[in-house]
Amino acid sequence: MTWVRRGGERLLDRRVTPRAEYRRTAPGLLELDGLRCAVRDLGLGGLRIEPAPAGRVWEAGQHIVGVLQLRTGGRMTVSGRIRRIDRAGLAIFPETGWPGPDAIDAERAALIRNHQERRAAPRLPLPPPSSGGIGQRTPLLDVSTTGLRYVLGPAEPVPAAGSRVEGELRLDADAVIPVRGRVVRHGGGEVAVAFDPPGLTPEVLAMLRRRFFPTAP
Repeated sequence: MTWVRRGGERLLDRRVTPRAEYRRTAPGLLELDGLRCAVRDLGLGGLRIEPAPAGRVWEAGQHIVGVLQLRTGGRMTVSGRIRRIDRAGLAIFPETGWPGPDAIDAERAALIRNHQERRAAPRLPLPPPSSGGIGQRTPLLDVSTTGLRYVLGPAEPVPAAGSRVEGELRLDADAVIPVRGRVVRHGGGEVAVAFDPPGLTPEVLAMLRRRFFPTAP
């Protein structure tokens, strides 16, 4: 076990303890003073928020109390202190109410399983929308049962990782599929969204395939 000493305190070094890392997936959630904060990693030694919530001043040593939402279910009230502030975000060391080793291991396993399932899901690349359509259209790159990728418009702002998105997969005037999810990554003018459970069914994906590729075997 590794410890660091800060101002006479002995603190568990969060950098070397096992952590649940929310990378290439929607971040975890810490509700703090009415703010929804994106958690990038979580362990026995604390958690990291990126970016730091805007709209207020944060100070090293500041005591915080918030509600932590785990992927594996359940909400817990946790308290801690801000131990580091940098340009990317905040590092918070735990005090009370923190998840134990079993909860951290379960969260890590759930994230790994979710990543493997999402990457293994069959993906359907979609052709660009035809010109002359009516209404706003967002060009989709591909869609699967667990998520989609789309192209940002010329003046469209880049959504923050972890932010919620809602929209519709519109096949024609009568066939509309509502979708909801969270942004898991963006770059190069592309945005990847992971659907909220249960996502799309294989039957819907097959319908999309028939709609866009009617001559495919």
